[in-house]
Amino acid sequence: MSVDILNLIAEAKEADEGSVKAGDQLDWDSIAVVTFIALLSERDVSVSADRLNKCETVDEVVALVSA
Repeated sequence: MSVDILNLIAEAKEADEGSVKAGDQLDWDSIAVVTFIALLSERDVSVSADRLNKCETVDEVVALVSA
């Protein structure tokens, strides 16, 4: 699922698929965060926006979503 999460982050950021790598710093805005939450929701996965906003790296997002 982690590769799928990386692709969802890329999609939310409107970046090229495969451009987001483990260990990357997150450089997304609030619209990308909301988009990411919506993309997860389509897959019946939910995360708290508050907890997601505290994530600073891609690895932290993967850990949060995988928990």
